[in-house]
Amino acid sequence: MTGSTIDVSARTVIEGCFDATGQAELSLVYDVGLALGLPEQRVRLAIRRLQASGTLQQTGRGRAGRLELTAAGLAHFEREHGYVEFARAQDAGLAPWDGGWWLYSFSIPETERAERDAVRGALTTLGAAALAAGLYASPHDLRTEVAGILEPRGFAPRLIVAATTQLTVPGCATALEIAEQLWPAARTRAAYEPLAAVLAGYRRPTPTDPVQVAAQALRLSEGLDVALRVDPLLPPELRPLDWEPAEVRRQCSLLWGELSQLAPELPVFQDPPVREASASRRA
Repeated sequence: MTGSTIDVSARTVIEGCFDATGQAELSLVYDVGLALGLPEQRVRLAIRRLQASGTLQQTGRGRAGRLELTAAGLAHFEREHGYVEFARAQDAGLAPWDGGWWLYSFSIPETERAERDAVRGALTTLGAAALAAGLYASPHDLRTEVAGILEPRGFAPRLIVAATTQLTVPGCATALEIAEQLWPAARTRAAYEPLAAVLAGYRRPTPTDPVQVAAQALRLSEGLDVALRVDPLLPPELRPLDWEPAEVRRQCSLLWGELSQLAPELPVFQDPPVREASASRRA
């Protein structure tokens, strides 16, 4: 990411070209990639990596070919779509915090390092923060989503889970102070700066050029995805008033709606190819 632009990855280009049926025309994938400065060879390499990981499969060759999501690929889309929908629900006040904390603990021996690292990775990916070695905290119930991440890898989660309304952290007197110590606000704010810069420098694309519309939409998608990988999506009750990331997401949503009106037929603006629509990431 440089200046007021966002470098869109080949993977984001590919994913943004899947329609509601879980299929993508390679001609569109390559055209959108070129509009974003990605040569076809780079996009082809990304497709091969996604094939090797079991995310998608290809039929046909060259620009006449087509990509189709596998079950694992559909699960990935469902999870990513859930992150965005949960953020929107929180921003709209539709997911209030009940004041509870969820604690996750595991004890996996050194000889099973792959599973131990997978459990830790799943918890941190979903925004949980370490309280001590093998002990993590979150204001959200992550059990279902942790299982969803680990099961495709063949790991059965070995978690001890507890819920409490009383959490004491040294040096913290309030829930807001606990949140700031475990999930510093500055790091989350910084994650949204590239997206905010793109929004500030937005230039409306030509309505007759759907490829440019798709390219602009994917810059927004990339910026939001990068931010959400850092943002633990804490309840608004655990963040300062006038929380800037929520405003950036609101502006991004408004611009997304404007772009979708220019070329509503583009796959990037269609319903995502998910197995089940979900409005909750951590409920």
